[in-house]
Amino acid sequence: MPLRRPLVLALCATLLLSGCGLLPGSSDGTPRQHLRQALDDVRSAVQKQIDDAVAKAKAQQSGDTGTVDRQGSPQVDAIRTDTNTAFDYAEYTKTLQGVLTSLETYWSTALPGQLGAPFSAPKRYSYYRPEDGPGPTCGGEPAPAKNAFYCPSGDFIAWDETGLLIPYYVQAGDFAAAFVLAHEFGHAMQARLPKKEAPGILSELQADCFAGSWARAVQDQGALSAGDLDEATLAVFSARDVPGTKFTDPQAHGSGFERTRAFSDGYEGGPKACYPAPAQEWLVGQTAP
Repeated sequence: MPLRRPLVLALCATLLLSGCGLLPGSSDGTPRQHLRQALDDVRSAVQKQIDDAVAKAKAQQSGDTGTVDRQGSPQVDAIRTDTNTAFDYAEYTKTLQGVLTSLETYWSTALPGQLGAPFSAPKRYSYYRPEDGPGPTCGGEPAPAKNAFYCPSGDFIAWDETGLLIPYYVQAGDFAAAFVLAHEFGHAMQARLPKKEAPGILSELQADCFAGSWARAVQDQGALSAGDLDEATLAVFSARDVPGTKFTDPQAHGSGFERTRAFSDGYEGGPKACYPAPAQEWLVGQTAP
């Protein structure tokens, strides 16, 4: 399933752009004008960074869709954290290749070794740019803008490059972008398991948990830098459901607390902590669907 909400900035700026933040104001609740202007300036600067990165991506890689291949070597370089300073499309692509390589390497062992299911990698990894043309279809449905998804019928992972992954990468950090791929890879691994959660909140939380188990393996390899896990946690939390979303909603992904907890459970306990999904631990104050 796709992520519920695209993360575009670091947490403070995310709240600003989404309108979720509250401005300090006068006693009657009116926001102070200078603070409003400061927030507008931050919003404009952040959007300019994203726009510049998207323009660079389009200049270096033409076309509205494409594929990203895994790297030849299973060795993953350290994932860098200074993506706010500059955007280089070749380095961005290399990072994605490294992440996909790492995910394949990890699950080729973890899936059969810990969960008892045969491993096969997804057939392809595709990006698309909705503003330039339609993305890949899945079961007759068009690819959603500003989102990422695993398609069971075609056994592929796809993402909106200019509307989702580049903004994640530029403003939230490379490991936030890595979490998007790890979450969707988790859905691909679900399709290979004998016991499958029904589409909905437990399936989404299980994918978060699987992403956490991979993150721990990468950490143990020494491939993470300071701040990478914060980036992933920010991505998990900021992609939470809108408050008030019922857990019975088939599109529900979980609250920020639930998603962060599932990710942490995978990080601490590995894939076995994720499968089968421990509904009684993940659903806060609710009964499993």
